Amino acid sequence: MGGRCAVMAALVTWAGLLVAASMSASGTAPACLAASVLLWLAWRAPPRTATLAVLLALALAAGARGAMCRERIERAQATAGAPEVPEWIRARVLGHPWRESGTPVALIDVEAPRWPRGTRARVRLPPDCAAEWGDRLDALAMLEPPAGLRNPGGFAARDAARASGVSATGRVLAVRRLDRSRGWQNATLVRWRRAMEAALHRGVEPETRELVLPLVLGDRSGLSADLGADLRASGLTHLLALSGLHVTWLAAAARGVVAALGFGPRGRAVAGVAAALLYMGLAGPLPSLVRAAVTECLIGAARLLGRAMDPVQALAVTALALLAVAPGWAEDLGFQLSCVATLGLVTVGAWLTRLASPPGRRRALQSALRALLGVLIPTLSAQLLALPLLLGRFHAVAWTALAANLAGVPVCGLLLAAAWLGALLELAWPGAGAPCFSACDALAAVLRLTAGGAAAIPNAMLTTGAAPAVPWLAGAGAALLAATLGARREREQPAVSRGRFLALGLGGLAVALALVLALTTRPLAPPAGRWWLVVLDVGQGDALALGFEREWWLVDAGPRSERFDAGQSIVVPFLLWAGVRRVGSVVLTHAHGDHTGGARAVLRALPVMRRLAPVPLPGVPGPSRDFAARPLARGDTLGRRPFVKVLWPPEGARLRNDNAASLVLEVGTGAGRALLAADVDSTVEESLAVQVNVGALKVGHHGSATSSGAGFLARIKSSVAVVSAGRRNPFGHPDPGAMARLETAGSRVLRTDREGAVWLELSEQGVHRVDWRRGPPAPLEILAPLRRGPWP
Repeated sequence: MGGRCAVMAALVTWAGLLVAASMSASGTAPACLAASVLLWLAWRAPPRTATLAVLLALALAAGARGAMCRERIERAQATAGAPEVPEWIRARVLGHPWRESGTPVALIDVEAPRWPRGTRARVRLPPDCAAEWGDRLDALAMLEPPAGLRNPGGFAARDAARASGVSATGRVLAVRRLDRSRGWQNATLVRWRRAMEAALHRGVEPETRELVLPLVLGDRSGLSADLGADLRASGLTHLLALSGLHVTWLAAAARGVVAALGFGPRGRAVAGVAAALLYMGLAGPLPSLVRAAVTECLIGAARLLGRAMDPVQALAVTALALLAVAPGWAEDLGFQLSCVATLGLVTVGAWLTRLASPPGRRRALQSALRALLGVLIPTLSAQLLALPLLLGRFHAVAWTALAANLAGVPVCGLLLAAAWLGALLELAWPGAGAPCFSACDALAAVLRLTAGGAAAIPNAMLTTGAAPAVPWLAGAGAALLAATLGARREREQPAVSRGRFLALGLGGLAVALALVLALTTRPLAPPAGRWWLVVLDVGQGDALALGFEREWWLVDAGPRSERFDAGQSIVVPFLLWAGVRRVGSVVLTHAHGDHTGGARAVLRALPVMRRLAPVPLPGVPGPSRDFAARPLARGDTLGRRPFVKVLWPPEGARLRNDNAASLVLEVGTGAGRALLAADVDSTVEESLAVQVNVGALKVGHHGSATSSGAGFLARIKSSVAVVSAGRRNPFGHPDPGAMARLETAGSRVLRTDREGAVWLELSEQGVHRVDWRRGPPAPLEILAPLRRGPWP
């Protein structure tokens, strides 16, 4: 297969799989029939017509295969539903469980009457479960279909699961029986991986292991929320995503060892292929790693056969083969980034390298220039081609990435080498890996310092908003650059023809224009005279975004645990999606972790003009001191458009706990007022000076039994009541009695645990609901006004 044919085949296959998202299962048979007809016509048609017919047939066949795979997964999700009680299942473990977090995470093949045959699920195993790849187990499990999109600007667990062929997620509560596998993988890959993990656990510090385990074996379950945030903000996340960087390093090391032993080109090719396959076996079938390993195998096979295969051709053939085997990977973000970044390296990167080293007599100058640009060019070229995905998915650009990669990439390469060498030496002779492990500790500290320093720079992540045209414009420009520069060969000079120069200029102009549009986009703002209340779904906690005409406020920021930070995972992505570059005020209602846990991530990610918290009270200091916040008390006013008034707590009051001392705000005027009740109980509610006919009530204390008193609800007569609570939370929130009182009072109850984020638009005329799932809010997307009474 020629290079150009391989590229075209890969592109049309990928396009067909993406189009399959809108194809129903009933359309697969006509698509297959049409593909067969086109292939028959191609057999008899002239060459150019035949090529076009083959490509169309390939696109139709890919679409049909993608639709069938999607339909199978969705049928499993629809058939199973969400169980109310745990169930016993028979399952087989697929791949290596991730154990670094202390709670193993595994992919299993479910065998149960309620689930269709071939259902895959991603589950958390009990901490003491020793199940490995290939083992069979009888388990008591709680499984349910993955959730859809829960927040604006967030990730949809359902889409990510579908990309990896997963139909359910959940946890295993108990294992009744575990049947050990006696397959080849248990005798080789599983033993080798666990031995390397044990060696790294013994040899390096926990802070180092947090970086080394993802870098060597791909287990990111132990990565802390803070370090993950720093890596994203500095543009260094790709260093821990196993892909071409890691496979190329190990293959090069293997080829070097074989060359030192005296073997020729064929021996080196075999060593490179063996190293790539070993890495894939030890780390598991991660899409980006499989892509890199298969590409290395193709290039090695071409060398063995004495055939020419340029990198673009190898990448195209790899993508074509893998998408045929795993159609869902067409929607996998890691696979997409791996492919486009590699394409940037072998097209734009190769051209820039040749341009930076023109032929001539100044060899010393050329060497110095090549050394200087040796790190910058790969990073620049990979980021350039990945820009459309970064803009469309993350809504931000890490402008410090070039400088951070200049230091981070060499350090990461040394850390990878030290970790592998230390583990191998330790396994061969206990204690021999100590010098390498000491080097790992030092290198990991430098990598942490690099990521943390770059992330600490103000506005390290430049907000670009969610305008859909910008990623498409960047994608068109990147495609022109790759097509123009990828068509060239190493023997050609950097000079280009007039046509290619025009295409090159148009591509560069499109990318530059997309960047300018992205960096100058204005934040989303409500129409004049209106304001927005967005109750984000942060699980068991509170995070409310208030969108005003000129700025955005944040009231609380959700919970934080060792592995999950709602501020970093939910609140900040929402603000980036909304195009917010500066937060007007962050209001922390009281000092409980489910309200303040994500605040530091927000303060680290975006400039904040004001920090506000309740006034410290006797025995209840509140969060004002910890966050250097201005204290507020009853009667204080904060804004005029709309009017924001503090209703609670009174200064100097003696209250029993933080919940009773929560900051209660009234926002807006007239029928569009909102009452944000934080975590106060019914005793405090009776003390609030609230006028009748409140437009929206943020229900107090997540709908607990002690809040939302009947007298209070009858007095305020709220049109809409929003409950922020986590799905299946251990506290039983919201309380059925509290929900009954709200419905009796005539409020329409909206719950984040059932509906995801709730977006309301308020004005003096009343309350409307915004359908954020259809895209950035616009006047046409505002639903009918919410009036009191039953749902229409």
